[in-house]
Amino acid sequence: MNITLLRQTWNLIETTNASELLEIGETELVQRLLNRLDAQKPLADQERLTLVNYLHSKVGLIKDTAESRLVSA
Repeated sequence: MNITLLRQTWNLIETTNASELLEIGETELVQRLLNRLDAQKPLADQERLTLVNYLHSKVGLIKDTAESRLVSA
């Protein structure tokens, strides 16, 4: 995954409503993020596959980040 896509992904995570990220399950979370990223810039098949695997591996971190945003708000 290139650095631009990685930054775009984490920017999207940081700007998505924290409650939304916490309320949905892993599969739906990954799908929503993928759809939003794809809407910003269409993803190539290989990028999509890499991103799916990456997001699944980072769901815990994504939810921890969202939770910390709620606590500090």
